[in-house]
Amino acid sequence: MRVLHLADRLSTRGGADHHLRDVLTRQAPQHTVTLIVGRVEPGLSPPEGLRVDRAPALARTDDDPRGLDALRQPITDADVVHLHNVMNPAALRLAVASGRCVITLQDHRAFCPGPGRTLPDGAACERAPSPGACAACLPEPVYRERLCGVTEARWRAMEGARFVVLSNYMAAELARLGRPGAAVIPPWVTVRQSPRPPGRAFVLGGRLVSHKDPLFVWGAWRDSGVAAPLWLAGDGPLAPQLLGAEPLGWLSRGALRETLAQSRALLFPTRWQEPFGILGVEALAEGRPVIATRRGGVGDWAEAGVLCVEPEDRVGMVEAIQALHQDDALAARLGEAGRTFVQERFSEARRSAQLEALYAEVAGG
Repeated sequence: MRVLHLADRLSTRGGADHHLRDVLTRQAPQHTVTLIVGRVEPGLSPPEGLRVDRAPALARTDDDPRGLDALRQPITDADVVHLHNVMNPAALRLAVASGRCVITLQDHRAFCPGPGRTLPDGAACERAPSPGACAACLPEPVYRERLCGVTEARWRAMEGARFVVLSNYMAAELARLGRPGAAVIPPWVTVRQSPRPPGRAFVLGGRLVSHKDPLFVWGAWRDSGVAAPLWLAGDGPLAPQLLGAEPLGWLSRGALRETLAQSRALLFPTRWQEPFGILGVEALAEGRPVIATRRGGVGDWAEAGVLCVEPEDRVGMVEAIQALHQDDALAARLGEAGRTFVQERFSEARRSAQLEALYAEVAGG
């Protein structure tokens, strides 16, 4: 099968980037795979056996057709066109017009112009996006009109594509907005076969931005009084405010997994409606428990190995940190339960087979 992947970027920063590389690595020996991206992280090489071509239009987020003519022939030649994080409506229209288009929605940007279907008070948004409905999150009128306009253009451009989402939460969001039937295919994650004994440090990872709520969990860590480090495996504008934590910066995937393996637990707060949260699954795969706020797609992997606290429940977060710090047996027991759960639910064979079945359906018309 001739599979064309179009993505906004080739990177190693986030879970979406790691998942794309996993898909490419899995498919390269099985199919004729072509990869075209908007931009490439400096110094980064594509997966072995693949060449990466550039089309800067794929990285643009406004409705901009410049440079898209170079994509017409690759799209025509492909049996399946699979898009990842492409938000340029002009590029979306071109790909969807092929009639053989699969779009993986990693987040809310295709249908929500605001902060991830989350209202200013932290409640989940259930409104259909419009300039009026989005005024609470986007109070500046000119900016709101522009953002709502481009979001609506994306949503219309995607009509007729087959959607892949990473969680049942995201599938429900699409159904709420009139597009049911999305295929729920979460990322696959490899588990550590011989997990290590629990370490001391707690880990806070990913983008340190307001909707990830790092200040909340940092405050809980300080209030807990535990004699255990807080490692920051990521970066962002709020990093300088997390005084006393140990910044590790952005880590390679291998280094991130090793950091999780050496830790006591992952702290996974989130203020927004998390589309999935692959970092939590990776921690469980290392045999490490997770303390999480159960929002959005977190519910798809919080069945085992996870201590859930309510959003903004500082006391609950403090108590969960203290419990795992004080009880080696609890940390080990939760970690093993999570590792077993991930091995059963997020195996490469199971999830890649789902994607192959979808490709066959799309290619067959």
